[in-house]
Amino acid sequence: MYLNKISTFNRVNEVSNPKTIVFFDFDETYFPHEIDSYRHEKLRALEDYLLHQAREQEMVFGWVTGSSIESVIDKMEKGGLTLLPHFIASSLGTEITYFHDNCFNKTDTDWSRALDDTVFSSSVVERIVNDLDNEHGIVLEGQTNLGGSTYKKNFYYREENPSIDEFNLETIRKAADHHGISVNINKCNPMAGDPEDSYDVDFIPLGTGKDKIVDYMLHKYQVTKNHAYAFGDSGNDLAMLHSVENGFLVENATAEAKSQYTKVTLGRYSEGILNTLHSLIQDEKKE
Repeated sequence: MYLNKISTFNRVNEVSNPKTIVFFDFDETYFPHEIDSYRHEKLRALEDYLLHQAREQEMVFGWVTGSSIESVIDKMEKGGLTLLPHFIASSLGTEITYFHDNCFNKTDTDWSRALDDTVFSSSVVERIVNDLDNEHGIVLEGQTNLGGSTYKKNFYYREENPSIDEFNLETIRKAADHHGISVNINKCNPMAGDPEDSYDVDFIPLGTGKDKIVDYMLHKYQVTKNHAYAFGDSGNDLAMLHSVENGFLVENATAEAKSQYTKVTLGRYSEGILNTLHSLIQDEKKE
């Protein structure tokens, strides 16, 4: 249970009127799955910077991830991370939990209430998966490594060949749309623990996803897009990056993502993130 672990991490203070807000994908963006002493040093430097910005009432930051809260906290512990963000938007932005000192480990009830009004359910997803198999011969394998959640059901689609895959993935999108829910389809990244030659297929409610989290938080904190930053490493993050004026892929991003998005940090993982934040936020202060 992650509740027993979070008390060991440092927390940030509440920032009521931030000047900037930063959104991070977690796996292979903020958190490298292979951590050596150099990567750990760069992570601590980023944590120190973010903690300082929060203390100065300058910045709110959060992780927007496909992983569950439990998975994120477990990775924090194993990777030696020390600082919790203001919020974690987990399970592909279908859940929001706050971790700052005045609202510690509290879910966003307004966000949750909105999801309760959608048609999303396990039975709807099961119906889609069965119809895809029975009517189109498209097999989706349930994922077990990250688990599902109330509002996110995740599967793998195994590649066949480009023309068949294109047709099958579009068929999956149409099936989700027909049933009134969303689906996020993204090429798997083996560095994050996924299998090769596969796609993540994540069914979620309408109105959720990483880009919708950005919209929600910008409105909540009254920050404009030109003072918002986002960092990611894969095609799964591109909608989020497009939702702010300062969206960047980290240098270690997948080739697929780089083929679709050209703004890339100078440096990998937290090193690239910190280089970018130092440069752009310093430029803002000079204006």
